[in-house]
Amino acid sequence: MVADTWGHIFQTAARIGEPDFVLPFALAAVKQFGTTGIPELIAALKLAGRDADLTAFLKQLEMSDDIADTVFGPALAAAGRSSDFKAFAMSRRYEPYNVVAMEAAGNFLAGKPAEGLALIDALHGDFRKGAGINALAILQGTGHGDVAAPLLKYQDLGTVNGAEACALVAQASKDKALAEKCLAAASPLPQAAARDGAYLYAVAPQLVGALAAVGDWQEALTILRQLEPADRMNATAKFAKFSHAPGILPLARKTLGAPGPEAGKRGRFLVRVLVLAGEADEAARFVAAAPDDATRDDWSRLQAEALAEMGDTATALPLATHIADPASRAYALCATAMALSN
Repeated sequence: MVADTWGHIFQTAARIGEPDFVLPFALAAVKQFGTTGIPELIAALKLAGRDADLTAFLKQLEMSDDIADTVFGPALAAAGRSSDFKAFAMSRRYEPYNVVAMEAAGNFLAGKPAEGLALIDALHGDFRKGAGINALAILQGTGHGDVAAPLLKYQDLGTVNGAEACALVAQASKDKALAEKCLAAASPLPQAAARDGAYLYAVAPQLVGALAAVGDWQEALTILRQLEPADRMNATAKFAKFSHAPGILPLARKTLGAPGPEAGKRGRFLVRVLVLAGEADEAARFVAAAPDDATRDDWSRLQAEALAEMGDTATALPLATHIADPASRAYALCATAMALSN
């Protein structure tokens, strides 16, 4: 949550053309919390023509040129600065299909997917496939998976990487037909997992998220129940993230509220689902009945975060302030602050 908050600050500064506001804090934030929001900041410096500042910034971050290029290459293309993009491409020694991937991703960012696909389809064989896969990876890596669905035609959905990419795009776009296509590609899950165990920890949680995102909670829960405890928590988190409707409550109460060795961890997600489904009072009662103070703080964090997400910051803020555990309190306050800034 702290990483997301920094990312939100970086994105806002980049969007309003004030990168200098956040540059003094960026290095420390990235080292501690990761690179959320940094792509937008890199693109803002590149588009502003501040190459010297960008070079110094990338050196501080110890970010490779290859990663940075996949940010500001598409940014130049998306901004319609074709001559600058061509100069950028000529200054590098990438394979032509990688240059096409960056330009195609830029077209997708600019709302011109047909032009992006045309660039890729002008290539042949493995070069076409490589450009399509790389363009998809660029969009997903910079938080734009919601526009990337047409690029899935270059993926082999029968592989772990292809199925995972499909499910991630389905989550981002909330496309029901696509979620069902992803599910069909990975089904039956036990057989897929027998071929490659990565289906359980890489694909299954994303499938749960994709199905929950489009409202197919029964199928999402069917997959969730097939997982071992080691893989189930990530899938449960995905399920809770996308479950926003009252129709999920009977299933959620039964699945997430059941007693057992993981009841504390599952209970936190039930709190979130209850709040997002409009049952904030029931969530509060459930939190109040937590078995111990540590669990209550953890559940209160999810309660405050969900309330903030629903726009009820007036309730979320005092709730977050009174959480005893400092880490849980910090997460809850960050979530509330982000909701207030939005």
